[in-house]
Amino acid sequence: MTVPTAGRPAAGRPVTDGPVIVGADGSAASDQAVRWAAADAARLGLALRIVHVAAPARTYHGRAPLGPGRVRGGAARRVLRDACAIARRDHPGLRVEVRLAHDRNAAAGLLGHAAEAYEVVIGHRGLGGLPGLLLGSTGLRLAGHVPCAVVVVRGREDASYREVAAGLPLEGDPTAVLEHAFTAASARGARLRAVHAWRRPARTAVESGLDLNAVQEACRDRLAAMLAPWRDRHPDVEVITDPLMGHPAGILVEVSSHADLVVVGARGRTGPHLGSAGRLGSVGHGLVHHAHCPVAVVQPGRRNERDARGRQGPPGT
Repeated sequence: MTVPTAGRPAAGRPVTDGPVIVGADGSAASDQAVRWAAADAARLGLALRIVHVAAPARTYHGRAPLGPGRVRGGAARRVLRDACAIARRDHPGLRVEVRLAHDRNAAAGLLGHAAEAYEVVIGHRGLGGLPGLLLGSTGLRLAGHVPCAVVVVRGREDASYREVAAGLPLEGDPTAVLEHAFTAASARGARLRAVHAWRRPARTAVESGLDLNAVQEACRDRLAAMLAPWRDRHPDVEVITDPLMGHPAGILVEVSSHADLVVVGARGRTGPHLGSAGRLGSVGHGLVHHAHCPVAVVQPGRRNERDARGRQGPPGT
C-alpha cells in the first residue's frame, strides 16, 4: 500500500532515508501513535511504515493453520488497513508502507524493523494480551536496545507549544540526543529547551557558604558551551538553556507539560537481548510513565548514518 512521496522539507532541515516505523494494534493509544508518526514522517520527508505484530498461527503437526489462526490473520489485516487510513487522512501525499510481523513478542517483532528506521513510534499502552503493545512489554524493552530513537506517544493531541525539550547530562556524549532534538525542533519550527537537572548539594555544603546561584550559572555556562556548535549548525532553531535544581525525572516531567516532545538518552549500549528494561534508566522510566507529551529515548553514542550522510557533524566534532 503506497502513495506518492510527499514533498521534501524546506532547505536546511535534515533529511534521512530511513522510515518512521509505528507499531499498530488497533487500540486508541495505537491510533494516536499512528497519527503522531504520520505527522512526523510528513514533517521530515520520510516514509511511514506501519507494523502490526501478530502471534503466529497455530498449526497441527505442521499442517494448515487451525481456525483461530485464520481469524487472527483477518484481524491483523484489518488493523493495518485501518491504521493506513488514519495515516493518510491528514497526510494524503505521505508514502505509507504496511508490514505484518509474526512473533509472540511485540518488541521482538518491531525490533526486526528497527535497524533501518529513523525512529520507532509506539503508543503508551495497547490492547493487552498477546502480543498487545503494552508499554511494559514493548516500549521499555525496545528503548536502549535498538539503534534508533524509540518514541512513546503520550499526552493530549490538541496541545501545541512549539517547543522541544532535551534532557542533557553534563558528562558523556550528547551527540545522539542533540541530533534528534535539533532535527525535531527544526522540522517543527520550534524552539529547543536544553535542560540540565542538578541535585541540591548537601546541607553541610550550603551551610559552609556554597553559592547555589553560582552553581546554577556554572551549569548554564557548560550547557552553552555544549550547545554552541549545534546552534551554528541550526541557526533557525531558538535555543534556551535551562539548568534547574531537582531530580532529573521530576524536572523533565514538569518541563513536558509545556513541550511537544522530550528527548532523552537511554543508558548503555544496544544489544541483542530484550529481556531487560534496565537500559532505559530511571529518567527514561519516569518520563515514559508520567510525561505530558511524547518522549523520544535515544541510544547514547548512536549516530544515524543515514541522517548524517553527506553532512559533517557540528563544528569541532
